[in-house]
Amino acid sequence: MKFKNTLILLVTMLLSIGAFAQYNEAIYTLPNLLGNNSIVRQWQNSKYLLYTEESSNNEKFILIDSSTQTPTAKEVLLKKRYNIKDFAVHHDSVFFIGVYYSTGFWGYFDINDVFNNGGSITYFLTNNTASSTGIPFNGIVYSFIDFDELQILPRPGAGTGSTELLLTGLRKNQTYSGAMPIFTTYTPCIFHVKPPYTSFDYAFNDNSNEKFDDIALNGNNIVVVGREDYQASDSANILFRIFEWPNFSFTSSLAKELTRQNHTLSMSKVLIEPLGYLSDNAFATAHYGNYGPGQGLYIELYSIYTYSPFIDYFTRNHYTFAWQSNSYMAGCTLKKATYNTLSYTFCVLQDMVSPLFNSSNSAICKFDMTSFPTVSCSTSSKESYGMSFNSVSNGIDGNILYSGKIMSDSAIVVRENVASPGTCMDHSTLTITTDNNHKSIPHASETLTTGSHTATRSQFSPTSGTITCNVPCARSANK
Repeated sequence: MKFKNTLILLVTMLLSIGAFAQYNEAIYTLPNLLGNNSIVRQWQNSKYLLYTEESSNNEKFILIDSSTQTPTAKEVLLKKRYNIKDFAVHHDSVFFIGVYYSTGFWGYFDINDVFNNGGSITYFLTNNTASSTGIPFNGIVYSFIDFDELQILPRPGAGTGSTELLLTGLRKNQTYSGAMPIFTTYTPCIFHVKPPYTSFDYAFNDNSNEKFDDIALNGNNIVVVGREDYQASDSANILFRIFEWPNFSFTSSLAKELTRQNHTLSMSKVLIEPLGYLSDNAFATAHYGNYGPGQGLYIELYSIYTYSPFIDYFTRNHYTFAWQSNSYMAGCTLKKATYNTLSYTFCVLQDMVSPLFNSSNSAICKFDMTSFPTVSCSTSSKESYGMSFNSVSNGIDGNILYSGKIMSDSAIVVRENVASPGTCMDHSTLTITTDNNHKSIPHASETLTTGSHTATRSQFSPTSGTITCNVPCARSANK
């Protein structure tokens, strides 16, 4: 009888774990964490890596394991005030970028070593360009700040010795006179970092106000999207540059060409994602327009037509437009985007405004391209419980992940099956219009100015521990 009872208990446990693994939607909460600047990425099946912060400017990475009905979480405490802005997982390695006070940095670590074996995290803090005395007196001092978006460029092999980084940010230019800063300007840059990561190249447009917003590795092309006159109060031209991979160079013939798209101007940051299985050379962008009646969220699909070795033109094949009222705050805070290849769904995280209450809430706008060129749009949001989101990323098996906070004292991670969500979040539809007319977008020669500089390497041994992880909601689509 004892063996029979044990067998029944084991079968019951396995059934409950299997049922939990089949949930289409789940919310994980981590108490006593702020969650304001959180970022989530999938590592392995049922394992998620979350970056977030707690009070007193402490930064943390948290590893959530949801493979059982009771999830577990481990944490490692990072360097104080080293605020991470973006990170990527490649095999078992994490690459990250961020800002320490007003100075940019990047770094890496091995997940298994840091969370299980007491391994260290390597940081590279960019050096300021100062005078030979180390104290600026007269002239210009450069610093590299506000690192924002990261694209890893993996070469053959795994780990930190074979991965290059491409990132966006700003160069701060301070003019000194008599050891006092008298004038400050900012130059948008794109940065290229190669192993051993202690030096980097950067490039900027010295002829026009070109802001680099986002990066996508699209087959053998790297597509960088940005805006011209990005600080304009109304809208700006959308800009594209193409770089070759794996023979990356800021000075190649291809990199010298600049494409201007002025058909649908943007008043927000422009996000970009490759479309993978939808088309080999296609990518999608998301931006917010402010010219009524074109006030709302635009999703645009492009193809790259090339006649080697020069690019001939881009073609915009399609756009989907979701009208949104109340331009104040609405949509201008586009945060992140991801493309889920299994469900052919482009997901955009933005803050939307409810006109009735003039209150802002986070929403994942999901554009389903399964029947492309017919496109439908739905949302995932949660106005109750003070829930807001800061990141969205692609998961495994048709899932997307998003992270943020609930109330003021808990970070959250949400896993959702895009094609068949549950009922933990509020799901609704958006009215959209589409246009499948092709528009050719020609290029013009506009060379980038380049420079090189150095970074200082340092090792940090994080403290580790366990942390509480709760599951207040987990639902299947039919529950």
